[in-house]
Amino acid sequence: MADTHSLEALAAIVDIAADAIIALDNDFRIVRFNKGAEQIFGWTEEEMLKQPLDRLLPMTARPVHRGHVRTFAEGSTESRRMAERREIAGLRRNGEQFPAEASIARVTINGERTFMVTLRDVSARRYGEERQQLLATAGWVLAASLDVESTMATITELPVPLLGDWSVLELLSPQGHIRRVAATHKDPLRHDESSALVSRVSELLEADLPATSAGRVAHETEAQRITDVASWLSANFHDAASRVRAEALGASAVLIVPLRAGGRAIGALHLVRSRPGSTHSIEEVVVAGQFAGLAALALENARLYQESRRAVRERDDMLAIVSHDLRNPVNAIVMLTGAVLNREPGDERPLMDRDDVEAIRGAARQADGLIQDLQDVSRIATARLQVERQPVLLSELVKESADMFEPVMEDAILRFVRQIDDQLPPVQADRHRIEQVLSNLLGNAVRFTPHGGEIVLTASRHHDHVRISVCDTGPGVAPDDVPRLFERHWQAPRLLRAGSGLGLFIAKGIVEAHGGEIGVESVIGEGSEFWFTVPL
Repeated sequence: MADTHSLEALAAIVDIAADAIIALDNDFRIVRFNKGAEQIFGWTEEEMLKQPLDRLLPMTARPVHRGHVRTFAEGSTESRRMAERREIAGLRRNGEQFPAEASIARVTINGERTFMVTLRDVSARRYGEERQQLLATAGWVLAASLDVESTMATITELPVPLLGDWSVLELLSPQGHIRRVAATHKDPLRHDESSALVSRVSELLEADLPATSAGRVAHETEAQRITDVASWLSANFHDAASRVRAEALGASAVLIVPLRAGGRAIGALHLVRSRPGSTHSIEEVVVAGQFAGLAALALENARLYQESRRAVRERDDMLAIVSHDLRNPVNAIVMLTGAVLNREPGDERPLMDRDDVEAIRGAARQADGLIQDLQDVSRIATARLQVERQPVLLSELVKESADMFEPVMEDAILRFVRQIDDQLPPVQADRHRIEQVLSNLLGNAVRFTPHGGEIVLTASRHHDHVRISVCDTGPGVAPDDVPRLFERHWQAPRLLRAGSGLGLFIAKGIVEAHGGEIGVESVIGEGSEFWFTVPL
């Protein structure tokens, strides 16, 4: 009676145990599969009876594990406790692999051998360790770089695959735009697919954003767990091409985490799981939030570092301009006025003839023009450039500018062709600023077009804007130099030094302040066409 009671108590303990307890016969087939095993593996005892133990292991681990079990069965050791060997991998019914610790014991009753296997799912412990490792690694890796591009890439890479199978980072701009700046996938072979989601163009944030959009989550303090993938795709991938790419990568659950630093919204990180039925746990949301805090701080530090470097570079550029370009007109004024001051007593000649006065006036205007340029650069850099819009007839403005440059063209022995549409509608623009842009383009064309060349000035209507262009037969600009032409202080090395290098940067700032665009097409040895648009 006591033995029966003991057996029943033991059976009850086996049934309520959280660990998987599995009994195997001499052929390593399952004869007992407790409730803990059913919970861990997802199979019922009825389904697993008489099944080989191998069925609970990943395919790649079966041959090695089979050999270990046979070696144990034939050896003298009666049992092997948990943690005596490294962790093993288990296989759930849904195909998910998980880390586990196992022990095995051999029992012989009435001449029949039975093997008792106890298995513990250590996923939670392993995930906890990996999460802490993620935060520890993120702390020093993100702090190690002050390069913005490198930091953005690291932010998408570190939490994969622990918190997602792939990730996308979106950042906000001070102007209220958002852009996908980095993406990665846990499978290196699919990295190019995820990278294709990165956008070169920012999107303006709408006033009423859906709850599943990164733009909205970025301005909130809590992460958003999403299982409505269709809503997430439509809220974050507005163009068909990017939406198709995201769908191809697969998404079952998404966690969007806001990135904030100093109370300011910086962006949001999408952590995407592809396996059907997967979710993000509360613990993972907490870890993702802690990671986002480290990521936001790293981005802010990188931004401040880049801004400080830019400020130093701009200061040095400013000093170079002042010391070089401003020195020439100042020296001319000093030299001419010095000649007057050094006159001998009793010299009855006029103090200064007209040519000298014109030279001083020209030098002063050159210095004043440079100062105006520097002021414009400062206004553009700080988004303070003001344009005073009023109705302007561009056909008249372009003709007046052309008339002003006609004598200059003749002196430079250049053929000047005008192609101006007389029926251009009026536009809302700052007349002085548009003249400034056009004068810069015409002046550059004259400066770099050799004698006997041709300059064509065109003004025409194109749908919702007016396009003005200046085409020359100068030396052209190398393709590698074209993207930098509109940068501050930059000049193509193949061109002779001509001015401060501020003109095109200022022209770009003026055109964009009007809501237009500016660009260039150029062929080495054939010439260039600089153009800009003014919205109607």
